[in-house]
Amino acid sequence: MAGWVRIIAGLLLVAHGLIHVMFLVKGPDDPRFPFKLADSWLVPESARRPLALALVAATVAAFTLLALAVWGVPGLSGAWPALAIVGSALSLAVLIVFWDVQLVFGVFLDLALIGVAVIRPEWTDKIGR
Repeated sequence: MAGWVRIIAGLLLVAHGLIHVMFLVKGPDDPRFPFKLADSWLVPESARRPLALALVAATVAAFTLLALAVWGVPGLSGAWPALAIVGSALSLAVLIVFWDVQLVFGVFLDLALIGVAVIRPEWTDKIGR
């Protein structure tokens, strides 16, 4: 994988992880703001913030490790498929628990990452090398 492609891919993975932090910040009072903890349809109100904190922290960590794997960090480069699946599954958990229709792009991105990690097309052989 070309150096600049690896750098950009890693930065996009870190950005995808970090966007989940938006669930933990006080957003605008605009009802269209998609990153809200108040509207969970699965989790009682008292558990929403602690669960979101745990899921978001784990998601950010997993995507950061995935970016490091893509960048070729020894010990992580071979683990990229597992990191992609774990990070995407955590991300999907956050998106589903605190669902807003505007988050559908994130769901498609996570499903695509899982698909690449499972199918492992030929071009992925160069990840981390």
